[in-house]
Amino acid sequence: MADAPTDDGPNNGSLSPPTETLILVPVDKVAQLEKRVTEDPRGALDAWLALMAEHRCRGNIAQARETYERFLAIFPQAAEVWVQWLEMELETDNFNEAERIFSTALISTPNLALWTKYLDYVRRRNDLNDGNARQIVYQAYDFALNNIGFDKDSGKIWADYIQFLKSGPGTLGGSQWEDLKKMDQIRSAYQKAICVPIANVNNLWKEYDQFEMSLNKPNGRKNLAERSPSYMTAKSAYIALENTTRGLQRTTLPVLPPAAAHFDGYQEYMEQVEIWKRWIAWEKSDPLYLKEDEKLPGLYQKRILYVYRQALMALRFWPEMWLDAAEWCFENNIIDDKPKTSDQKNDVSTGLEFLIRGIEANPESVLLALRYGDYIESTHQTEDNDKAKIALGQAVRAPYNKVLDTLYDIINKVKDRETAHIAQIQEAAKKAAARDNSSSGSDDDEDDEEEGEGSTKPAMDASAEKQIQAVQQVSAMQTKMLSKTISFVWIALIRAMRRIQGKGKANTEMGGMRQVFQDARQRGRLTSDVYAAVAHMEWTIYKEPAGGKIFDRGAKLFPEDEDFALEHIKYLHSLNDFTSTVLTLFSFPLMANHLTDARVLFERVVSRLTSKPENVHKAKQLYVYFHKYESQFGELAQISKLEKRMAELFPEDPKLSHFSARFSTEKFDPITARVIVSPAAQLRPKIQPPGLMPSIEQHQPQQPISIRNSPTPAPQFQPTITNSPKRPLPLDDDESNPPRKIQRNDYNTEFVRGASPLKGAAGRRLDQQRRMQGSAGGASYSSTPAPIARDITFLLGLIPRAEAYDYHRMNPNKVVNLLQSTNVPEYHVWKAHANPSQNPHHRNVSTDFGSYGGGYGNRDSPAPRAGSPYGQQRLVMGQGQGYRQSSLRPGSAGSGAGYEPPPAVPGQGAGGYQFGGLPPLPPPPGYGGYGGGY
Repeated sequence: MADAPTDDGPNNGSLSPPTETLILVPVDKVAQLEKRVTEDPRGALDAWLALMAEHRCRGNIAQARETYERFLAIFPQAAEVWVQWLEMELETDNFNEAERIFSTALISTPNLALWTKYLDYVRRRNDLNDGNARQIVYQAYDFALNNIGFDKDSGKIWADYIQFLKSGPGTLGGSQWEDLKKMDQIRSAYQKAICVPIANVNNLWKEYDQFEMSLNKPNGRKNLAERSPSYMTAKSAYIALENTTRGLQRTTLPVLPPAAAHFDGYQEYMEQVEIWKRWIAWEKSDPLYLKEDEKLPGLYQKRILYVYRQALMALRFWPEMWLDAAEWCFENNIIDDKPKTSDQKNDVSTGLEFLIRGIEANPESVLLALRYGDYIESTHQTEDNDKAKIALGQAVRAPYNKVLDTLYDIINKVKDRETAHIAQIQEAAKKAAARDNSSSGSDDDEDDEEEGEGSTKPAMDASAEKQIQAVQQVSAMQTKMLSKTISFVWIALIRAMRRIQGKGKANTEMGGMRQVFQDARQRGRLTSDVYAAVAHMEWTIYKEPAGGKIFDRGAKLFPEDEDFALEHIKYLHSLNDFTSTVLTLFSFPLMANHLTDARVLFERVVSRLTSKPENVHKAKQLYVYFHKYESQFGELAQISKLEKRMAELFPEDPKLSHFSARFSTEKFDPITARVIVSPAAQLRPKIQPPGLMPSIEQHQPQQPISIRNSPTPAPQFQPTITNSPKRPLPLDDDESNPPRKIQRNDYNTEFVRGASPLKGAAGRRLDQQRRMQGSAGGASYSSTPAPIARDITFLLGLIPRAEAYDYHRMNPNKVVNLLQSTNVPEYHVWKAHANPSQNPHHRNVSTDFGSYGGGYGNRDSPAPRAGSPYGQQRLVMGQGQGYRQSSLRPGSAGSGAGYEPPPAVPGQGAGGYQFGGLPPLPPPPGYGGYGGGY
C-alpha cells in the first residue's frame, strides 16, 4: 500500500484519512507452479500437469521438454504424460525425439494408449506399398501384441492387425506361395485373438468363422471345432473379468495414498487397491486354463506379470503391491518373465527387479527396505571368515541406510515446514496489527483508539498463538511417528548385523550390533525401544553386564516412558530368576545352548499338538511366540522355516502378517505405518459438498437397536376393510382421525359421542360424490388405506432402522416394488392349497392351545381359531380381541415361542414358493445373529 494525496488539491493538513492506492503486482503462474513442484514433487501432481500445460500453451517447447523430463523422472510410468510429450514432438515433426521417447518408455510402460501411438507412428513412417516397409509394420504389430496383446482392452489392436494382414499382397483362396502365406498369417492371427478375453471376441469369432468357411468348408469345420472351446472360455472369461474389474480406474498418474480413513480420498483409494487385488487373484485362479497348456508355455506367468505391472502404474506409491509382485516372482522362480530352469543361475530375478523399482518409487518404505535386506542376507554367498562377513554386512546395510536417510530427511522437512508456517503466522499477525493501527480513528478519538487497541491486540495475539500451537502439535505428531519408525528400522538392522557379525566391537570393521547401536545414538531421533531391544540382546544372548548399563542409561534418557520402565522391570525380574537358578551352577552368567534347548522343547510340543487335526489351533500361540523369539534372537533360516510351517498350518493368516511380526510390537508396526511424505496431498480434510444436508438420522441419538430386547415390538399396520360409508375405526390415536367417543376428563363427566363427519345432507352428498368418482374410474379420495397382508406387515416390523446396518443397505424402491408384486394369500386359501384333500370348511375351534406352545406347532386345523388374522374377516385394531392382544403377536405374553409365519410351500408360481415365489427370509439382526444387510 502507498499513501498518495487526493486529486482535489494538496493535502493542507486535513484530518481525513489519505486515499489508498492499490498496486497490483503481476503474479507469475509458472513461478508459483515451480515452487509447488519443488517443495512437494510427489504430492503436487496437479501442479506438474498445470506447469506442463502452461509451457505448451506459451509455446515454450524447450522448457516444456525439460519439465517433461523432470516429471517423468519421478513418475516414469505415467503413460498419459508420455503420450502428451509425443504429441508435442510429432506436431513439430521432431521424429528423432519421438523415437527416443519410444525407446525409453515402451518396454517399461505397457500401456495401450502409448503402444497405439507407437503403431500409428510406424505406419505413418512406412509406406505400405513397399514390401520392406510392410514387413517393418508387420514386425511392429507382432512386437506390440506380444507385450500388450492379452490386455482386456486390446481388441481394437487385434482387429487392426487382422485388417492389416488382409490388405497385404496375395489372394485368399489362391494357390500361389504368397496366397498361402497370407492365409496362414490371417488364420494364425484369428486363432490367437479368439483365445484372448477381449470385448470384441464375438465379432472376431464370426469373422473367423466366415474366413474358414469361405476357404474350405470341411477343413473350416475342423478348425472351428478345435478352436471353439478356447473361444467359449475367452468369452465367458471376459464377462467374469468385466464383473471383477467393475469400477476400476486404469490411470497411470499415481497419487500418494491418504494417511488414514478420516482423511480425504482414503476410501476411494482403498477401493481401487481392492479391485486391483481382485483382478490379480482372478488371473492367478487360471480361468483360461493356461498353467498346464504345453502349446503356450509361460503365457500364464505373462498374464499375471502384466496385471501386476498395470496395477503398479496406478499404485506406484503403494509398497504392498510392489512386495506382492516380488514375492509371487520369488515363489514361482520367475526370471526374465519366464519360469526358472534348473541350469539357470539366480542372477536375473524379476522379483528382485520389483523390489529395486519399488524402493526407487518409495524410498521411505520400511517394508521394501527390510525385505530387500532379507533377500541379500539369504542369497549372498559367504564364507566363514571375517572378510566375507564384512562384505555381507556392508551389502545388507545398504537398503537400511537408504531408508534411514530418507526418514531423517523427512523429519528435517517437517521441522522446516513448521518453522516456515510459524513465521507466516507471525508475519500475518504483524501485518494485521499494523493495518489496524493505520486505520485508527482521528486525533480527537485518541482515547477511544487506545481503548480499541487494548481490546483488539490481545485477541489477535491469542488467535495467532492458537494457530502456532496447532502447527506445533501437528509437527510433533509427525515427528513422533517418524521417530518410532526410525527406531524400529535401527532395531531391525541391529538384529541383522548380530546374525551376520555377532556382538562385534565398535569402531572396527567387524563392528557387529554394537557398531550399529553406536551409529544409531549418534544420529539421534531414537525412542526407548532401541535401548530396550539392545539391552535384551546383550543379556539374553551374550549374558553381558552391558545390558544392565544400557537399561540404566535409558532410564535417565526416558524417565517418564512407561513402556521402557516395564521392560526394565522385566529385565530385573529375569536377572533375579537367573541368579537364583543358574548362577549356583555356573561361576559366570552363561547359559549354554539356550536357543537350542528352547527350540527342542518347542518342536516336541508342537509336534504333539499338530499330530491331531483337532488340536492344530492350540499350537498357534506357540508358533507366534517362538516366531517372535526367533526373529529377535535366532537365525534367518530358522525364521523362514517357521514362517513356511505357519503358512501351511494356518493358511487363513495373511502372508504379510508373519513377515511384519518380525519387526513390530503390539503397539507399533513400522511396515504398515503410513509415512507422511506430502501433507498437502495426504492430509487433506474431507469437505462436505455444498448443499448436501445432513441426514435426519444423524441428529437422532444413537441408541442400541434390538428388536428382541424391546419391551414391545413395532406396531403392525392392520388396515380395516369395511363397506360402510362411515369412516373406519382409527388405526392409532391421531389428530387427523379423532376417536368416536371423547374419553372421560378430570371432572368425570359422561362420555360424549364425537360428531360424525357424514351426518346430515352434506355428509350424504360427500359420500355420494366419492362413490360416483370410484365407479367412474376416477381417483378415489377415500381415507381408507389399501389392505396389506399380515405376513408383509410382520416382515416390515422386523426390519430394523437404517443405522443398524454397517454394510450394504437395501434399496427402498426395490423393496416397495417387491412387496407390491408379492401375492400373499389368506390363511384358509393357503391351507386349502396345501391340503387339497381336506374340505376347507370353517369351524369353530377351541381356544385352548396349551399343548401347542402358543404357536402353530403340529396343529392340523383346516381353519384358524376365532380372532386369527388369517381368517376371512380382519379384526379392527383397538378392539379388545384385536391383534394387539392376540397371542399370535410377536413378543406378547401369551405367544410362547412367538409368532411365525406359515412356511412357504412349493406351488405353481415361477419362484417355486406359494408366497410370491420367495424363499423364507432370514431373521434380522438380534434374531438368531443374522448380521448381514441388503
